[in-house]
Amino acid sequence: MNIYYSLIKKEFHQITRDFSSILIAFVLPLIILILYRYSVNLDTVKITLGIKNDDVNPKISTLIDAFDKSKYIKTRYFNSKDEMYKEIRNSKLKGAIIFPNDFTTKLINKQNPQVFVITDGSEANMANFVQNYCIQIINTWLLNSDFKYDNNPPLINIESKFWFNQDINSHHFILPGSLAVTMNLIGMLLTALVISREWERGTIESLYSTSITKLQFVTGKYVPYFILGISSLIFNIFVCVTIFQIPFRGNYLILVFVGGLYLLCCLGIGLSISSSYKEQFSSSQMALSIGLLPALMLSGLIYPISSMPKIFQILTMLLPPRYFIIFIQSEFMAGTIKEIVLINSIYLSILAILLFFAVYRNIDLRLEKCLTKAK
Repeated sequence: MNIYYSLIKKEFHQITRDFSSILIAFVLPLIILILYRYSVNLDTVKITLGIKNDDVNPKISTLIDAFDKSKYIKTRYFNSKDEMYKEIRNSKLKGAIIFPNDFTTKLINKQNPQVFVITDGSEANMANFVQNYCIQIINTWLLNSDFKYDNNPPLINIESKFWFNQDINSHHFILPGSLAVTMNLIGMLLTALVISREWERGTIESLYSTSITKLQFVTGKYVPYFILGISSLIFNIFVCVTIFQIPFRGNYLILVFVGGLYLLCCLGIGLSISSSYKEQFSSSQMALSIGLLPALMLSGLIYPISSMPKIFQILTMLLPPRYFIIFIQSEFMAGTIKEIVLINSIYLSILAILLFFAVYRNIDLRLEKCLTKAK
């Protein structure tokens, strides 16, 4: 027990003396959260739309007002087509709409009027937004106007209802999901440098001269950084809920418990990297490569896993962020769902155990040989 206490005390001393661990645990996730909060936005965008109206009929004014009142559109009016086209070419307008001089006349005569919508095709998603917004506003205006083509009610009346994220605010699922990326990154970075640092500083040889076992050595590396990682997780949750006002509907104790399982997986990957490299630079580069890109691209945070090729869907089953993102997003937006908590906890527990044994075996190959030689 004294050996455990000494090892853990030694690691905490290294943490307090090497301020980079504190920066990784608290400053780095805060920077990432701020970036996700203010730089990443998957909400429906607000576009700048040019409008040229050639119809002098006053009835069209209500349609023009509908564009003005839309929260997704910022309107600019033009009298010249050439000037409007120039603004589109200079990317000052995302699109334009032209109402011909016979627009309301054809509506009154129950003909098919034409509206010209011009978009910048170099941005395909933005072009779709422009087109869909214009169509939706015009159709809504027609339903509420005096121009009726058919007085019969529709056979199917669709009423949309959003569950869990009624405001349709992408930050409500991006920020909780980003905690998985953050904890994955800092968990690996914290431990990826631990054993490599021992090799560079030469302190690993002093451990070989002691009577510690490989289990004591491994757990002595896990415990301090687990405490530091859990503290970072609690800090991040506090920032999301209190400062960024992200709604939380789950259970904090369950969130910390499952977060602890996830952190054990991240620490296991980091220690596996650290036990394979003797230089801190190589360990940190490997941790960044393994920790950041897969967590962003293959976790389901940005791209749905179901839309990925089959081989990548299978690959995501080996990534801890996949399971934690599903869990933490449901905790924040939907509350505690027993099935989601149970299934993801089992997967994370299995991965944490497998990674612990991988670290145990990898370190055993070096430590025991040196201890045997010392005896």
